[in-house]
Order: sequence, then C-alpha cells, then structure tokens
Amino acid sequence: MSTTSNSFDPRQAIEGLFGYVKDMASNTLKGGIKAQPDEARLEVAVLAALESGAKTATQIVKSISLVAGGTWAPTDGQVNKALTKLTVAEFVAAKTKGDRKLFSLTKTGEAELESARDKMAEAPSVSPTMNFSNLNWMSCEPTFLKAASKLPPVMFDVAQTASREQQARAAEILDKARHELHKVLAEK
Repeated sequence: MSTTSNSFDPRQAIEGLFGYVKDMASNTLKGGIKAQPDEARLEVAVLAALESGAKTATQIVKSISLVAGGTWAPTDGQVNKALTKLTVAEFVAAKTKGDRKLFSLTKTGEAELESARDKMAEAPSVSPTMNFSNLNWMSCEPTFLKAASKLPPVMFDVAQTASREQQARAAEILDKARHELHKVLAEK
C-alpha cells in the first residue's frame, strides 16, 4: 500500500514555482552575478510590487524576486528600509492585521509609480554597477513588468481555490501563453 498523498499543497506549488524561476534565471547569468539596484530603483520595485494589492514585507521580497526572474532578491532589511522611507513620504500606507503588517499603495504612491515609470521609459539605462549578461529586467518595458507582477497572485488563487477542472484549464492557458511568448522571442 502506498503512503503517498494525493492532496495538493498550494504553498508547496508556489514555492516550487519560485525555485524554478530562480534556478532558470541563475543559469542564464554569467558567474551567478546578481544585480544590486540603487535605493531609488528598490523603492520603485516596492511600489510596483504593491500595485496588485496589499502585501507583507516578505511577500514584497518574493514578488520582486519573481518579477526579476531570480536575478535580484532584495533582503528583508532593504525592503523594510524602503518601506519606512515610502511610508514617511506617504507613498505607502501600513496597517496591522492580526500579527501581520500589510503595506498598500496610496494615491500619492500610485502617482509616484507612474512618474517613475515615465522616467524609466525616457532613460532606460542601467547602472554600470549592475553586471548582467543578457538579463536586464531593470530596463524592461514597464507594461511587461506590471503584467508579470500580476501573474503570481492569480496563480496562487487558482492553486488555492480552483477546482481540479479549473486548474486543468488554467494549466492549458499557461502552456499556450508560454508557447506564445516563445513565438514573441523568436521574432526578429
């Protein structure tokens, strides 16, 4: 008799996804060098991570890491420092829910994020201290980053609340999307 379980653990699936993305990204970097954006770019990344909804500091770290394809994962300390600065500037609001501190984007923060995106679109250069091979997420098209940052929460929702049939349909959609993205990359 088998002792394995057929139950699905969404946390394990999400952690597996994070690990896979990090592994794939680290394999594309020369020498495993990771980017270290300056404080201003970290603050923009934090604002962008909050655009899809309220998050804890740990969730912000994971969101940034996922969107960065694992090429950069700020520390909890770096994110907390940025959150403190953004809260003082009233770009971010903090509230305690149970034993968790949730951060959310304010209207002023939304305007600041749009302004930062406009500036990045005008001058998409990357600091010379960021030694990337061909993976340059900090100069990505802002609409791509915005769309990519919205995918993990939906995937978590599907993993957590969808029926098996809905999960199977979602898997088909993800496979089609992956195929279409490969087609985009093949365009010259």
